[in-house]
Amino acid sequence: MFDPVPGNDGVTNTRHAIAEARRDAATAIANARTPGITRSNAEIDLYHGVWPTNFHKGIPHDCFGRPDPVAFVEFTTALSNANVAAGTYAPFNVALGPITEDGANKAANRAGPAENFEPVQRFHTVLESGEDVNVRNWESPLAGHVYDLEGPDAGDVGMAPAPTLIGGELIAEMAEVYALAILRDTPFERWGDRDTPVIVDGQALGTIGTILDDLGQLDFLDPDRIPVAGNGTATLDASEIRRREARWNDGAPLSGQSVFRGSSPGAKTGPYLSQFLLIGSGGDGGADPVTNAKDVRYLCPVAGANPQAPSGAPGGYIAYGAQRIDQRISAAAAGLDHMTDWTLWLDVQNGAAVGGTDRFEQGGKPRFLNTPRDLATYVHFDQLYQAYLNACFLLFDYKVPFDFGLPSGKGHVTRGSFATFGGPHILALLTEVSSRALKAVRRQKFQHHLRGRPEQLAAMLTLAANAPDKLGGAQGDTTNALNILLERAPNLMGMVTARNARQNAERLDPTNRIFPAGDGTGCGFEPEASRNYLLPMAFPEGSPMHAAYGAGHATVAGACVTILKAFFELSPNEVRTPGLGQPLPVDLTAQPQWWKMATFADRMRLRNVYVPPADPWSMALESSGEWRPAQLTIEGELNKLAANISIGRNMAGVHFYTDYFDSLRMGERIAVGILQEQMTNYNDPCSMRLPSFDGDRIVISTRGTGDAQLDVLDGNADEWWSRHLPGNALA
Repeated sequence: MFDPVPGNDGVTNTRHAIAEARRDAATAIANARTPGITRSNAEIDLYHGVWPTNFHKGIPHDCFGRPDPVAFVEFTTALSNANVAAGTYAPFNVALGPITEDGANKAANRAGPAENFEPVQRFHTVLESGEDVNVRNWESPLAGHVYDLEGPDAGDVGMAPAPTLIGGELIAEMAEVYALAILRDTPFERWGDRDTPVIVDGQALGTIGTILDDLGQLDFLDPDRIPVAGNGTATLDASEIRRREARWNDGAPLSGQSVFRGSSPGAKTGPYLSQFLLIGSGGDGGADPVTNAKDVRYLCPVAGANPQAPSGAPGGYIAYGAQRIDQRISAAAAGLDHMTDWTLWLDVQNGAAVGGTDRFEQGGKPRFLNTPRDLATYVHFDQLYQAYLNACFLLFDYKVPFDFGLPSGKGHVTRGSFATFGGPHILALLTEVSSRALKAVRRQKFQHHLRGRPEQLAAMLTLAANAPDKLGGAQGDTTNALNILLERAPNLMGMVTARNARQNAERLDPTNRIFPAGDGTGCGFEPEASRNYLLPMAFPEGSPMHAAYGAGHATVAGACVTILKAFFELSPNEVRTPGLGQPLPVDLTAQPQWWKMATFADRMRLRNVYVPPADPWSMALESSGEWRPAQLTIEGELNKLAANISIGRNMAGVHFYTDYFDSLRMGERIAVGILQEQMTNYNDPCSMRLPSFDGDRIVISTRGTGDAQLDVLDGNADEWWSRHLPGNALA
């Protein structure tokens, strides 16, 4: 008889018993982790009645953008879920939208709005189609209460408190988001030239150097200044220090090569965009006669293409089985921003569903990513993990081996990797960690921090400039933040008002009407054009209907890129002789060559570093003479990919820098936790090695007996796990 060992025979059921023990081992690992304690910045209690830095998009607001205080309490009570017993349906009966609008929820548990609160009754937005504007729902507001059976529970991971209104960090973050809005149509490759003009609607508003100089005047972004901490003192906590130092290259002042970049190794090296957003799968043509490398960017034959393009190489297409994925996008129309008019901003703040009214470049001709608006468009419509799925396909196609510590694959003469340690395994994990990351970050968003979006803070700064008395107890701190921006970054703030004035004039021009548009009735308040500091938004609907901190895109980026770094071999050295798959030792300090990072020249066989074309309509990318493939590592380009996708949301105006920084690292820990627990399932000794987003060298290993070990070389696993939690954030 041919039977597996151990097996189940209906009497002893040995396999069943071992499976139970393995599940218990994974549970023990999860239970042994100290729960991460999250603490908010407490501004929800400080600015009661206005809540300028808390999220309340969707509930009724008055003409000044102030939320109905009764509805806000309903909102926070429903989010806490404290009054809903397990097994009871949570109705989430919260006032939503203008009270007379279609799709609005009046909240049946009370008769009307709060005393002395005058809500906006109807939307003033007009759509080109003539259809009525409906009300948006909040997105998965109770997902953070859901439990998981694998990986860290959503309540066991955490993030540091968000920056406060009185600290220098939030002021700097707001300036960065303003600057990205102004630079939305300036190609990435032009950022390195300080003299590059910043042109909006055909008008030069300044130069890259002007923006860099203004940003550099802000205390938090100048390495030689002492900024105000989030607690109002001159002593930054550990998290603030880490986020501040991540802005620079080796402590040097901001430059076109470091500004708006990621925080991890390699993210500031080379062109702004990751190669994983540009290159395609290898073709049959175009092989270098010496190195056999294939230049895969070009779509050939194409009239006017670079004459150096190799014939027959399919550029920008990623192999997806028998189909292909095009790296190019349908580009949003240049020069078109949204929510620059107070009435339109207010409607969106009240939940107006104006999504889907985007306009795209005429002709719809796809192009490679080239500008911040392009990247914002990518992250507006992407399926959340698609960039990492594409990167995985590219790593498959270029035959990048899996980690040499795995018990099958390139390091074994007879056992290939597929169902385990192979393609299906890693592809399933990319989706798996994404769903867990989303639940964890929803808990941070809705149940802990409830941080407002940049579009809301910009409106509160506009209110401070035009009707400061409407800010109540938040007047002093909001006005102080505005004054710092006006004093330190006057050119940037002038660009914002000029941009808004131009956009609003076009909205009123009947020959070039921009939709959505206001119907002209207003609600009794309109800021002066010279004091309109609303944030020009890339999306008609502004931010999603959930709070800013953490960021879903960034948490998923952290989790998915961690999976890629763990599964694929990032070292150019094959340190184990192919044979019968001897396990790699856990003590890797004696093998330093394993931590030398493989470059694109080592693994991806590319002859050029690819940058977007100067001509955005070009069918071929131009190669850069400044950067070579040997200067870019696979680790760095994966880190850069995570930063591009995450900070692309900042370019749209819907997130701050800290939303990226802290969420990325929480996603990393979620993925590592899942990988560690899965190690208990393997019978073979094996290990995975990955560099963290902070540069730690992490090893996850098992002896194959139901154990799982997490090691941080030259460090401490417990310290790494809790490094970005509030307890470690305090100085």
